[in-house]
Amino acid sequence: MHIIQVSFECGGFDSRLMRGGLSPLVWNLSRAYAARGHRVSVITPAHGLVDTLRDSFEIEEVDYRREHAVPLVLDPKVWPDHPDEITLELTTRAHRLRLDGVDVYFLSNAYLDLLPDRLYPPPSTEGRDLSHFKPLVFQVDALRFIDECAAGEPAVVHGFEPYYHSLLPPVLAADPLLRTAVTVAANAPVTQKIYRPQVERLLDLFGVRDQVDLDALDAPPLTEDSATAVMSRALAGTRMHAEYGPDHVGLFPLIAAHADLVDFVSPGQRAYYSTFRDTPMETLFHTLPIAGQLREQAHKLLLGGCGIADSWLARDPGDVDREQILRSLGLDPARPVFYHAARYAVHHKGQLELMRAVEEVIATDPEISFVIRCSTGRGGQEPTGSANAYFQEIADRHPDQVHLDWRLADEDTLFAHASCADFCVYPSKFELDGFLIAQAEAMACGAVPVATAQQVTGHFRHTLPLADPAATGFSVRGSFRDDDPGLARDLAERIREAAAVFRQDPGTYARLSANARGTAREFTWSRSAGQHLAAFEALLRGERRPFPAEEAIRYGWFGQLPDAAWSEHRDLIARTAAELGDLAAYGRVATLDGAAYERLFDAAHGRADFARCSEVAHAADRQDLKDRVHDRCRVARSPDGALTVTYVHPGVERVEVVAGTGRATEAPGAVALESAAEALASDEAVPSGSGASFVPLGQVGPVGAGVFRGRLDGPPVGRELVMMLTLRSGRVTWDTVPVTEPPFRVVATDLDGTLLRSDLSVSERTRRALALVEGAGAHHLVVTGRPATACKEFLAALGYQGLAVCGQGAQLYDAAADRLLDSASLDRDLARRVVDRVEAALGVLELGVVTAPPESRFKVTPGFGERVRHGWDVTTDRAQLWASPIDKLVLHHPLVPEDELTATVRELFGDEVSVVHSVKGMVEVLPPGVTKGSGVERAARLLGFTAADTIAFGDMPNDIPLLAWAGHGVAVGNAHPELRAMADETAPGNDDDGVAAVLERLFEPASRPPRHADDAGARP
Repeated sequence: MHIIQVSFECGGFDSRLMRGGLSPLVWNLSRAYAARGHRVSVITPAHGLVDTLRDSFEIEEVDYRREHAVPLVLDPKVWPDHPDEITLELTTRAHRLRLDGVDVYFLSNAYLDLLPDRLYPPPSTEGRDLSHFKPLVFQVDALRFIDECAAGEPAVVHGFEPYYHSLLPPVLAADPLLRTAVTVAANAPVTQKIYRPQVERLLDLFGVRDQVDLDALDAPPLTEDSATAVMSRALAGTRMHAEYGPDHVGLFPLIAAHADLVDFVSPGQRAYYSTFRDTPMETLFHTLPIAGQLREQAHKLLLGGCGIADSWLARDPGDVDREQILRSLGLDPARPVFYHAARYAVHHKGQLELMRAVEEVIATDPEISFVIRCSTGRGGQEPTGSANAYFQEIADRHPDQVHLDWRLADEDTLFAHASCADFCVYPSKFELDGFLIAQAEAMACGAVPVATAQQVTGHFRHTLPLADPAATGFSVRGSFRDDDPGLARDLAERIREAAAVFRQDPGTYARLSANARGTAREFTWSRSAGQHLAAFEALLRGERRPFPAEEAIRYGWFGQLPDAAWSEHRDLIARTAAELGDLAAYGRVATLDGAAYERLFDAAHGRADFARCSEVAHAADRQDLKDRVHDRCRVARSPDGALTVTYVHPGVERVEVVAGTGRATEAPGAVALESAAEALASDEAVPSGSGASFVPLGQVGPVGAGVFRGRLDGPPVGRELVMMLTLRSGRVTWDTVPVTEPPFRVVATDLDGTLLRSDLSVSERTRRALALVEGAGAHHLVVTGRPATACKEFLAALGYQGLAVCGQGAQLYDAAADRLLDSASLDRDLARRVVDRVEAALGVLELGVVTAPPESRFKVTPGFGERVRHGWDVTTDRAQLWASPIDKLVLHHPLVPEDELTATVRELFGDEVSVVHSVKGMVEVLPPGVTKGSGVERAARLLGFTAADTIAFGDMPNDIPLLAWAGHGVAVGNAHPELRAMADETAPGNDDDGVAAVLERLFEPASRPPRHADDAGARP
């Protein structure tokens, strides 16, 4: 098999080309593939270092010279001082290094040789210096060079990191000989995007623009004042999420849609990137198309893993002279040593919090030592100077306790230091950096980890309780903040706890150390290569690897399970569904009795998942459970407009209300987390912040009681209070609570194809959603093309007791009294004239009429054929159609589509009649001015409401007037294109309970008065 590895960084064989974990990942996999007899070609930029590498390696120039142009399309908002498009005229050459059975091809041109000291363009170049496009130039060059490598033979093209290889999958997808895989090595924001005109221009360059549907990769814009929009703006600019305009396209969705495999480096990383469970991104993630895309294409999600270099595992930590090494660093060998070695990245690697914890620990315990390597700059042994003044100041004040080194060390040095460590500290934040190799290397030497309890590194088992026989160390909760004082405190506490175990309980420490060593040594590159190769071989054979059912269950992807899995994994499904509070999944495998409802509710409530809490409470019809949901938040409005918010939840330790979103501003007197020079050294941009302001609610009463209260001086940002909750478990999630009247006072829904499923049933979820509407004090208004007599059974099934707009708006029907309030009839002479003129234009029609009440019969001619339903009157005598007053005329043409037939009637008769079509093959002619919109307007006026108070749902062109009249119009996912085009929003389809999904979002935390008049903080 030929494997073509494409990587912006591949220096695992030479520290001068290393800038992080990507280098050993690419190189060690390549070596492992080659060791198994596969042909391996690595394509990477030369970075201007070919001559430097010649000092140590035999490098030959390949017979390759490519003169080509790379078009750069610049976003004028980012590049205001540059033209809209620039063409780079480049001449690319290639050099080859053959090492350990691997061919490494270094591509060289005027752009790929830039930045030899740092390889990557610093963030500060964007908008100012075209060297920012070096990675993009590499993608273009790599795609051109792949033809040279592949030489018309089957191969797997494997790219590393989506940002640097987003074009590979869509460009290569049409090549029948090539299959593509992309490894997600670091968890960049899943919402990261690139400038769409640039993508389109490059897809044109490679001739594949027509094969890539960029429109399908993104969701429509969020409603401006929705809770989801507020969350998105609050998270924007953080390390988890970025907002872009409509002129950008999602980078990860582009890859996921076109790559054959999306590869992850640990089980927890795949779980994290597929669900974002327990993080602030989880709620927003599930509104994005990529969430469904990953579920539906789960067979692409490869767990290739990573490992520790064979050369590292072959060494014996016992051969290291601990005393000599530590004394050479100025440290006392008698003290416990805490070790950290990684690239310098002050924020997402948690290094700022680590140094704050070091300072706090040293202040109280002078008998602890720290070896900290925050490498920056080029490799080698030459000092590069201090990268962070604060870090260096701590080390300078405590030279006998802190050894701080900024150099990028070789394996000999790193192994010696790791072998001297009793503990290793790896506090990754935002789940952005797994420290997978660095932490594993230290653990393989016996260092006990003190690390973040995140999904990405969960396989290291440091999150297990100390008493667990498999435990390896100590954990701190995950963090999603820059400069997080809570994380710094947690780190200090865990370091003290670890030191106490080391000194006072040597048996426990020895067990943890042995477990750490054994656990880490399970992860070898041979094992990782085997997992990759099995998937690659299946790809080339055209096989589709099933996604493990156990993993789908753990992710909560119950809808993706094959039928057999429901019986084979019944217990696991029941257990996981109970943990998630998933009522539907649990009900398929276990009995839903009172105890089950309580278990499901308690699990959902413990996770602060109040949508599922409400679902369970309504299914159980338990008022006490409903009250627990509704009473979690009380809001009181004072005469000056301020809001007092009281929030109650025993599992919550922090509540923050979003009080504003916009452009970031620096608070007066704020201390910069790092200088611009320090940010440059760390390869991280100076944090801009989200521009969101949060108001934390203060704890009321005893600590741990879970009661919080605070004051907002103005109204909420959107229609609801949007709050970020931090739970004691470490989960961070969102809650939304309405503080005003219901968002809409009238909910108008079409029946067929909208509220009803395709089998004409009303789902339990839809019933619960309509109950939410009623509970919020709003009115549900049925709007249907059916005459009143024909929809009674559906209204009865709903338990519907309100007004109904029937007959396409011609009738108002009081369901509670079973009384028709008014009805408009169609003039029969006008109806006959419509038939005559349309038949003169289009040929013979098949006809039907709905007779006026109280008869309300459907009479049709025989040509309606299979459309004839039980109870319809079929007649061959057209005169019978006009024998009694009619409400509407129905036309069918066996050859002319209904859209064309509708247009013809409108062209011939203009405003003399109303014309709609709601059922395939049938066009309805109604009295002039009769539409669903006019009918709902009459009904709403009777109820005392206007269009602004109304949200409407539909699926066919006859619903266009309804959605146009309403304040907010929603087309379900199965709707006619004309309706979707004019709707304000598109919901899931009718068989996916689209109406319920929208109503749950709008009405779920329903505002209602307190149960007791003397309750403090009554709802407004």
